[in-house]
Amino acid sequence: MVTKQEEAVSRKIGRTIATKRRAAGFTQEQVAERLQIGNEAFSRIERGLVSPGIFKLYEMAEMFECGVETFLIEGSRRPTDQAGHLQQMLAKLSTSDRQMIVGIVETLSLRLGGKKSRGDS
Repeated sequence: MVTKQEEAVSRKIGRTIATKRRAAGFTQEQVAERLQIGNEAFSRIERGLVSPGIFKLYEMAEMFECGVETFLIEGSRRPTDQAGHLQQMLAKLSTSDRQMIVGIVETLSLRLGGKKSRGDS
């Protein structure tokens, strides 16, 4: 029997797969064909109704030109995984854009968390 937590993880992985597929410019049909599975089977993977096997994750990572860990990290609720994901995104930006994003995140964190900023001590 599949637990609610396992279902949630499958949905997150599926959403990440869908995002990466669209960013790489593939249709569901194209990916299904390359994975040698049916269109409906791939649709169920993207919807998180079934989990892809490890080998299929590796095939998709190669197809979408990303690391296989991307599918697991981007859907993770662990702060360290989320921080790693943010680090990967920030690394692609200019210094000024990174500073802007960090400022926005800090402002949101303070507002949502109700904590003082470093300069408010």
